[in-house]
Order: sequence, then C-alpha cells, then structure tokens
Amino acid sequence: MRYFLIFCVFCFPRIMKAQIDSTQIICRPQTITKIGVRDLLAMYRQRDTLQNHRASGQIQFRINAQEVFPTDTISNLYVASLLADYPALDSLYASYLQTEVFAFASQKDSLLQHIRAKGWSMRYVQASRNLKRQQQLNATGRSQVLLSFHNFNLAADVGLYSRGRYLRRSSRYTEMGQEAKSLGLFWGGDFVGFPDPGHIQRLANSAALVRQYPILAFEFEKYRDHYERIYAMGRPENVQDTKQLLITLNGQKVGQVCACQYALIPPQNRMFSESGYLEADTNAGWVYIQPRGENGYYYALGRWEFASKK
Repeated sequence: MRYFLIFCVFCFPRIMKAQIDSTQIICRPQTITKIGVRDLLAMYRQRDTLQNHRASGQIQFRINAQEVFPTDTISNLYVASLLADYPALDSLYASYLQTEVFAFASQKDSLLQHIRAKGWSMRYVQASRNLKRQQQLNATGRSQVLLSFHNFNLAADVGLYSRGRYLRRSSRYTEMGQEAKSLGLFWGGDFVGFPDPGHIQRLANSAALVRQYPILAFEFEKYRDHYERIYAMGRPENVQDTKQLLITLNGQKVGQVCACQYALIPPQNRMFSESGYLEADTNAGWVYIQPRGENGYYYALGRWEFASKK
C-alpha cells in the first residue's frame, strides 16, 4: 500500500499534466533551426486573424538576412489568396476541389429531377457565392458563418414555388431535405442553432472539409478568433461543429512553427512599409511580421502544442 501511495504522489501529477485540451493550442518558445516561406505565411495568417477582407498587398520574405521567394504551388496559392480583397476561393482551389464540385453538381441534378417528379417547381437560387457577399449576409444576420461552403461552390440554396410564387416557408422543404439526404447530401434543416431548410451542401461541416482537404485550413485560420469566441460562449449542443473545426485545425498545426504570443523588444528598428513584410532569424530566434499598412512587431519563434486541460 505504501508503494502505491508513493507511486500516486509522484506519477499522478504527471498523468494529469499529460492530459490535453484538443480545442486549444499554445505557441511554446523553442529553438527553430529550419524555416521556410510556408512557415512565414502561416505565421502571417496567425497574426492576421481578422474578419475584414483587406488585401495584404505585395509581401516581402526574408530568412536569415536573405530575401526568399515562394516557389512551391501551395505557397504561391496562399500568397494569391492574401493579395486579393475578396479572393475567389472556388477558383483558387478549383484544381483541388474539382472532384467534389463535380460530384455535388451531379447530386444537385438528381435532386432537381426527384423534386420535379413530385410535380413541384424548384430551382437553385444561389450556389457559388463570393466572400464580399458572404460578409454582407453576416452583417445583416442572414448568415452566421464567416466562411461558407458556398464560397467553395459546394453548397446551394433551393427555392420551391407554387403557382409561380416563391414559398418562403413550407413543409415541402422538409420533404426536399429528405430527398437530398437520400442522395448523400447534407440538409440545412438539420443544422443546430441556425436551421436553414432551403440549404444543401456536399459535406457535413467545415471540419469534414478541412480534414479531407488540409490545404483549405489556411483560409479557415483567418477566422480562428471568431471560432474560439463562438465555442467559448455557446451552448455545448450548439457548437459541436465549431468544436470539431477547432480540433481539426489544431491537429494540423501542432508541431508547426509559430510566432509566440507576446511581442519582443525590437532587436532593430525598421522603416514602416505599406506592403507586407515577413522576416525570420533562426539564429536570434525571432520573426518580424508586418501586415500591409500596419505596425510590425517582433515575436519569439516557437512551435504549436496542445494546451493542458484545466
């Protein structure tokens, strides 16, 4: 018994410390010996998680006093996204999502045939939607997501009509939703907290999309602050999708290079620049991040790790 108590005294705190909260990650300062352009882009996005869509302008990259340039496909794709006020995500990621978009188009055609076979009038009132329109819908309360399946051309809004009149509310939407689900689609009427009976989409939620296409995590990271607020403030039953998305984003980031939370005392002064500027010094252990038209700050380099459960 005495040995068991000694084991508990020394080992139980370590077991407790090992428990992680997969919905939260922290940037832990560490020595970083190797860094690339994509790491810089990820840190830029980390420090630019804003709800506005202001373009970042041209971005200059420097690593250990040498100017570097994005050369791989994904880095160039992320730069293209940053350079636009409202990047056309469905076009930018078309080569990655073409199989999903094609399958979704086929499902939409099948649904249209099923509904018309009932003798009902139906049409798709909106499918692809740009980010500017998405922002407008959020501002008016007509949408509660900052990044939608519509923005990737993987969702559509359905309109049902009777005698030429649009049906804003009707039990027919429930029947339409059941038909959609029978074809493998996901119906907005099942959404918890903000049901949308006239909405269909290709995948269950954003977490499923990011798991299947990790490259898209970069776009969702822009709204991380928003997702974290929703999760912290929402009722557990209403934020399951947000929780899954945070867990998915975090799982991809753990172990990656990050800019630690608190700014450092400037190792050197810099001239203000209207364009974006990113520089890392692995020998000194810092990264300098300056979004377009804003003040730049120095941060300690580190790596993401899961936070401990409280």
